[in-house]
Amino acid sequence: MARIYTRLVLAAAAAIISPAAFAQFQPTMPLPRSLLSHTAVTLDGRVYVAGGISSDSAPNYLNNVYYCAQILPDGQLGPWLAASPMPEFMGLGMHAAAAYNGRLYVLGGTNRYGSRNTVYFSGVNADGTLAGWQRGTWLPERLYAHSAAVLNGRLYITGGISVNSGATSKTWSAPVNADGSLGAWRAEKPLPVTLFGHTSFARGGRLFVLGGSTGSSLYSAGGGATGLSGAVYSAAANADGTLGDWQLQPSLPDSVAFYGLAVSDKSVYMLGGFDGAISNAVYFAPFAQDGTLGSWVALNTLPKGLLSLAAVSNGDYLYSIGGGVSYIDNPVPDIYFSKLKTDLRAFVQMTPDVINKKASGKWVTVIMGLPEADAASVDPASVRITSLNGQAVAPILPDPKWTAKLYTGDSTEFTGLQGVTYLMIKFSRQAVASLIPEGDFSIGIEGLLADGRAFRGESMNRALKAAKTPVVPQENGAGLRMGQGGAKVNIPKGAFKGNPDLLLAAAPEDQEALTQDEKDRRGRNMGARGLKAASAPFEFGPHGMVFDKPVTISLPYDPASLPEGADENALKIAYWNDSTGEWEILPSAVSKADRTVSADVAHFSVYQVLADAPAPAPVAADTSTAAVAAPVVTDTTTTTVAAPVVTDTTTATVAAPVVTDTTTATVAAPVVTDTATATVAAPVVTDTTTATVAAPVVTDTTTATVAAPAVTDTATATVAAPVVTDTTTAAPAAPESPAAPALPAVPEAFAVSEAYAFPNPSLPGQSPKLHLTVTGGSKASVRVYTASGRLERETSVSGGPAACGAAQCYELPLGSGLPSGVYYYSAEVDGGAKKIRKAGKFAVIR
Repeated sequence: MARIYTRLVLAAAAAIISPAAFAQFQPTMPLPRSLLSHTAVTLDGRVYVAGGISSDSAPNYLNNVYYCAQILPDGQLGPWLAASPMPEFMGLGMHAAAAYNGRLYVLGGTNRYGSRNTVYFSGVNADGTLAGWQRGTWLPERLYAHSAAVLNGRLYITGGISVNSGATSKTWSAPVNADGSLGAWRAEKPLPVTLFGHTSFARGGRLFVLGGSTGSSLYSAGGGATGLSGAVYSAAANADGTLGDWQLQPSLPDSVAFYGLAVSDKSVYMLGGFDGAISNAVYFAPFAQDGTLGSWVALNTLPKGLLSLAAVSNGDYLYSIGGGVSYIDNPVPDIYFSKLKTDLRAFVQMTPDVINKKASGKWVTVIMGLPEADAASVDPASVRITSLNGQAVAPILPDPKWTAKLYTGDSTEFTGLQGVTYLMIKFSRQAVASLIPEGDFSIGIEGLLADGRAFRGESMNRALKAAKTPVVPQENGAGLRMGQGGAKVNIPKGAFKGNPDLLLAAAPEDQEALTQDEKDRRGRNMGARGLKAASAPFEFGPHGMVFDKPVTISLPYDPASLPEGADENALKIAYWNDSTGEWEILPSAVSKADRTVSADVAHFSVYQVLADAPAPAPVAADTSTAAVAAPVVTDTTTTTVAAPVVTDTTTATVAAPVVTDTTTATVAAPVVTDTATATVAAPVVTDTTTATVAAPVVTDTTTATVAAPAVTDTATATVAAPVVTDTTTAAPAAPESPAAPALPAVPEAFAVSEAYAFPNPSLPGQSPKLHLTVTGGSKASVRVYTASGRLERETSVSGGPAACGAAQCYELPLGSGLPSGVYYYSAEVDGGAKKIRKAGKFAVIR
């Protein structure tokens, strides 16, 4: 009787069914603004959305975190509220996020200041607001378009685009401490390929990485990522958190990047993404008992094609949140959700999928499975076809001559179903053919589980061919763009594949994010090529992007800060080629009026203004040389230190060696035949074992002074006095008596150990200042720029630093009366022979 009742209910439902009844997703409360390249996580029954790129916000990268008041019992979302501002004042996009132990983590990403290696975390208050951001251990490199997942108390970062090298295969992990902070990052076994635009998740002691792009950069000549991947990798975590070998899992049905991913108790879901076009597909893969994944199966479709969207699941509901309708552009605020347990959706496949009315086949064979229920619990007698090609039809019942069968994995008629459990049922081909024209078709089915819950599904052979949005390269991004710190980019029409207002980054490189090894590597190559820095390095992004047409970049320089002897007219722009470890010089043009150097570039990277280092003065018979310097030596193994040999008739000073070496055999003094030299200096030696210290040998008849050696060494074998044959020299000085040995004083290295703005942010009634903790200096200066790169304020202070407790410091005003906004500072401390620059940012709230 119950089965007869069930058939009557299904027949009645079919009589009023509409095509929309099979839609898997329905809309719910949209985001407060359009977003793409954001992140979403669930915490304490709420959904938290962080950062992203918005077309209706300035400066396009969002610096806020929103949360829904609650996930309602029916799956709808409550109103969206502001949880907290992001810690990055310039906002953030293409970052990674994770939720663990009641805390939200935000890692890396990019904004108009360039890509980041910052890590922030925050707890959650009872009302859903964030308890306050704290700084976590910095990532080992600046990354965006990477992914994060927590496994066994460790946070793992995979792939992404690195500021120094483009797409990367590196994997990092750090322990999550009890207070939410992170320990040191550790390199793990890298991915088999470089990867970005992918996602990752942890399950059953394994880390999974899915899809993405193996290309070198965010854009290709066609407007979107190249090298799209359909591979799925997993690696088991060892007891110490290290990863085992990466192993292939069943591949995705399509090669895809920038999709949404959500995980439930039984399955993992992939939504939308970029597969060469903008996809609306939804797939799922079941979890096997051993923790691996089964094959991916098409489930249904999103209402529209979306990429760079976020997706979450709380186990009962699946959410698609925001996303773009073209490649990294045109974000939307839409949110759609699916009821995983109360409105069960089945995947449906069939054969044949084309009806030939002349064929003699008996059946249409249909299989169905459920991502969130056991296919074994399906009542076969309740299953029926209720729509064809999206149109409701009178129910078509299974052929009574066929007994339903349960399968796991591939069967004779269906393949690509590893680990998937499904029910196979056959329907009369004549019954289907009588209701549709000849050609391909799709079916919709309905049925009941043993516990009375209803399910429905639709075959995807037609639906997945719809809503594929092609990528249209942006052609309206031409013109001049201002970056931070005075950098400029002039983009010709059609050169930039994307919206430059959303994606372009041009700013001084964050020196704190560079390792000392990287700084030394660049400096060594610069010195080896006879070059010196004439500006701060600037980072342009998206890193590695190649243009169809060259774009012109302009970098600022300060004539007063050029290296000594540099020719302002010969300044040039070079880019740092990280793969070769070389600065590559570009044809450049100097504008003294604008104080900029410009060059055409074919791709984005790190660029800097460089100057030729003046060559050292030669030892020659020049009659106008001002000074001839002798060696300054600290080497402990040199056998001989020679002094200058000079025949110049007008040299003002001839200096002798200054030596602190403990094993030098001989220190020679100047040999001079000059007739007009004012002073001839003898060696200054603090060595305790030098065998011989020679005094000057002079044949000049007019030299005013001949100095004898100044020696503090008590073990030197011989100290020679000056040998003078001049009859008019005023007086040769006698050698000083040897004194007790003394260690030479070691001057403290000139450094700037701290640089920060305070208060930050500066609130009404407060005037921000810049604090510089230094070990010396003769002058400090600072320039303040707006977010658009305009110079807003400039100030300096001469003289040495003031005492700040046990340290020394400069404090410079950054400007009172600044309007609300984000500002950038570029500071310089002059230490005489060395200048140190520091850059940063601060906020003003009025």
